[in-house]
Amino acid sequence: MLRIAMCDDDLESLKITKKYLEAEIINQGFDADIIIVTDNQKEIFDAIYRKEIDILFLDVDFKSSGKNGIDFANDLREVNHDFYLIFLTAFQRFMHISFTVKVFDYIIKPVNQNILEDLVTRLKKEFTYDKHIFLHLNKWETVRTNDILYIEKIGNKSIIVTKNKKYSTCKNLGTLIDELPSCFKRCHRSYIVNDKKILSLDKKNGYVYFSKDIFCPVNSQFNV
Repeated sequence: MLRIAMCDDDLESLKITKKYLEAEIINQGFDADIIIVTDNQKEIFDAIYRKEIDILFLDVDFKSSGKNGIDFANDLREVNHDFYLIFLTAFQRFMHISFTVKVFDYIIKPVNQNILEDLVTRLKKEFTYDKHIFLHLNKWETVRTNDILYIEKIGNKSIIVTKNKKYSTCKNLGTLIDELPSCFKRCHRSYIVNDKKILSLDKKNGYVYFSKDIFCPVNSQFNV
């Protein structure tokens, strides 16, 4: 499920936008949940830093406290490049500057249901095809690519290993490597690893470690 946060110093207006957005999420069957609605920029910064947010709705003009939205978005991009950013603003004049911080959309207030209907439709398409966010295991189940440590082929199944859970799919390793971002490498005939998650490489014994207790074999030519 995608995690949405909303940040604006006008909380009453933001709560109305939240209701419209929630209705559209339900109407379109979008697998998303609004988990933060706040006027506190630090709360948003901490969540973005910890990669707990996939989509952020952010006001541009913070009148009462905090930085303006463009400067704040620059700070957020320094710690996390992967979240989707949508600006909410009453001012069109900041639109050209917004593209410097990788914005997905720039919505002029007041927000209405038609605008959000179009936005949710485009977000659904974007996340369906964005392999950098999710790996689709089957019709009903997905896993965040950033959570995957390694993938192991066992019989006719591929086992996706994360820190806290294992998933199973009928997709073979060749199909999976094509569907995953470039940080995933074939390290062995029966294994794919996420090189962003590797803690250490033991070439002598032929293992990569993701933690003290989680590891998998690699061939002798594998390099991190």
